Amino acid sequence: MLDPPAGVAIYELTARGQALEPVLLELGRWGTQQPMTAHGELSVNALMVALKTVFDPATAVHATFALRVDGDWFRVTVAGDSIDIARGRSERPAVTFDTDAATLRSVAFGREPISDAERDGRLTVDGDRLLAERFARMFLLARYQPSQSTGSG
Repeated sequence: MLDPPAGVAIYELTARGQALEPVLLELGRWGTQQPMTAHGELSVNALMVALKTVFDPATAVHATFALRVDGDWFRVTVAGDSIDIARGRSERPAVTFDTDAATLRSVAFGREPISDAERDGRLTVDGDRLLAERFARMFLLARYQPSQSTGSG
């Protein structure tokens, strides 16, 4: 149970459920090859999975980021070649992004620079500007390449 004033039950995955994450990420990589429709947008939760799916460890930095997306807080911790994204606030993030899901998707997936989204009032960035720019380059929509060949389909 969360402390008051929330006073609601929260649920977490068991270790067995968490063990499915690599499978889900691989499915996400496969799914990125299908273009979204003009009306299609990712939910905030789907966007967080998508970020993990297209995370490029070669471009990573060691830092913690705070994302406020459509009013929901997420903590993004990048260490070495790994990324962890968890719901909740970050105590001392190097950078805080405050935006909506569509704008975060556009910036993180390289469709527009941070400065354009800021200028238009769709994104607010607080903290280390260099790290903010690096964050936006850690997620690559590379051509899907499965871990091993499974045939067509």
